[in-house]
Amino acid sequence: MIKPKLISFKLCPFAQRAAIVLNHKRVEYDIEYIDLASPPAWFTKLSPLKKVPILLVGDNVIFDSVVINEYLDEAYPNQLHPQDIIVRAMNRCWIEFGNDCMWSMYHLSMAETEAKYNVIREILVNKFDQIEKVLIGTPYFNGKAFSLVDASYAPFFQYLAYLDEISSGFFDTFRHPKINIWKSNLLKLESVKRSCVTEVGQLYREQLQKRQGYIPTLLVISHGQDIVKSNY
Repeated sequence: MIKPKLISFKLCPFAQRAAIVLNHKRVEYDIEYIDLASPPAWFTKLSPLKKVPILLVGDNVIFDSVVINEYLDEAYPNQLHPQDIIVRAMNRCWIEFGNDCMWSMYHLSMAETEAKYNVIREILVNKFDQIEKVLIGTPYFNGKAFSLVDASYAPFFQYLAYLDEISSGFFDTFRHPKINIWKSNLLKLESVKRSCVTEVGQLYREQLQKRQGYIPTLLVISHGQDIVKSNY
């Protein structure tokens, strides 16, 4: 088969989803990181949405992380989608719900005031309530087998964990015990660890510091180190 190439951005959790699936399936692939603030001309010509990720398979351009992962699951062995048609449909529903969670996290990081931050934070926590109801307490979303749902949520949990270091309280072990188990299991996987650059946490912190709004007020810089204070 043609060796695929993933076009990504170092701080794109959506592109990270595709890298997780590629890693989990042990697919040999190339990856190129671009600067979305100043994308190369070849990228803007290739990407209809002008977004990452895109996956290059020969002369073919596949875009959107959900579509890319569906393609990868069909193209390579060790299928990650469930065989049962109803379970598979429900998995797709919860992947879409994960997209919504991802955007809530983004809006949280962009909140201009503490009041707006707390409103969005509560919306996100309420979404956790819904996820908690459908988890069955086993290592992954569907049980013992890793799936595309897991690949979709792993980057979300990773970035939210970085935010939790700044403003704790997202991962309540009493309110959402099954989510905490799920999150911990996902972030321990080698396929997840190898899906991003090693300095991703520091890059994300630096990105947050550059933004205008509430989050930067929680970061105190002292002697070249980030001192984190919690608002709880």
